[in-house]
Amino acid sequence: MINKHICVLWATLLISFYIDAQDTLVYNIPKVYNFENIQGDTIANAQFAVTFFEKLYAQKQRNNQKINILHIGDSHLQADYITHTTRVSLQKIFGNAGRGFVSPLKISKSNEPFNYQTTSSNNWKSTRCVSSKISQSIGLGGMSIKTQDSNALIQLKTYNTDSMDYSFNKIILYHTKADSTYTIQISDSSSNQLFPSQQPELPYRSTFLIAKNKSIVKISTLKTDTIQKSFTFFGALLENGNSGILYHCVGINGAKYKDYFKTADFCNQTSSLSPDVILISLGTNESFQKNYNSEKFYKEIDTLVSKLYIANPNAPIILTTPANSFYYHHINNNLPLIRQTIIQYASDKKLAYWDLFSITGGEKSAVLWKKANLLSKDGIHYSKDGYIHQGNLLTKAIINAYNKYVSIRQ
Repeated sequence: MINKHICVLWATLLISFYIDAQDTLVYNIPKVYNFENIQGDTIANAQFAVTFFEKLYAQKQRNNQKINILHIGDSHLQADYITHTTRVSLQKIFGNAGRGFVSPLKISKSNEPFNYQTTSSNNWKSTRCVSSKISQSIGLGGMSIKTQDSNALIQLKTYNTDSMDYSFNKIILYHTKADSTYTIQISDSSSNQLFPSQQPELPYRSTFLIAKNKSIVKISTLKTDTIQKSFTFFGALLENGNSGILYHCVGINGAKYKDYFKTADFCNQTSSLSPDVILISLGTNESFQKNYNSEKFYKEIDTLVSKLYIANPNAPIILTTPANSFYYHHINNNLPLIRQTIIQYASDKKLAYWDLFSITGGEKSAVLWKKANLLSKDGIHYSKDGYIHQGNLLTKAIINAYNKYVSIRQ
């Protein structure tokens, strides 16, 4: 006869396993390549980002959380293919809280993500964090546009993509506020003027609420005082009022770690998002240096991370390593060194990290990526399919780390 205590214990274990199985998630990458280390696709040192995974768990259980993910990077992110793939995938699992932060990249005469569009016929002077001379304030987007036209007009439009509705009923404008700054007005697609929220606001933000979700708004300037001379715009935060994921992508072509701490405004303004996690995907542009200095690079990582921690003391930071690529048609031999420094820093400072370099095949894997049509012609950037694949890998890594957290959660 089977001991009744053993039966009770076995039943308890089965129930526990069933609960864990119910809480864990399945995410399948559409295509896997045999040169990749898919088994290693997870967030290393994920215990240092436990608050992020706990909030994902709370959202999955109660559907009452707004989770802000801030992802900072270079040209690999500016087009938003990686982050769009991860954004949509996570929103399908945890809920769509909106498109998140957007920058007026097109108006600055640079490439802009495909899921929104900014347009203006006025004259604007643009500055990016990578500029050798910073002539105007740079905010959360790592760039800004400035005009002296007193009747300037910006149209901002979002596009629904991959079954995601990115219309919004709340828009937060990021811009300079001073006596010399033009007054701003905003209207929806039906030409209804919107009025700023009466709630206390930060000195670089203005919040507007919309009665019904819209996909188009118009932002205009108005000179109401003789001392007003200009208007500087950093970007906008778009929300729909639902719980779920807000995935904010900040990517600037050519950016390095040191570019994002040139001005205090960028790091300081990240706190306005109340990020639950910050991902940093940089290092490719540092690898182009002829005389790579790991000690110098280590200090640059530390400076940016430290400034972000000052602004966001409760937000875990996840560093990512860049995948292998070419430089002047040769394998970039500095990338393994870049990877090593990033992982060393993460280990020293107790940070989580995602080792994209080893996951995608490691040294000389760029040759295989090229054969698979995952690299672009310049050998540095990736094809659209390559970026989408990296977005799927990132999603898989987050889900794998989440499942591990759920399995040991007390």
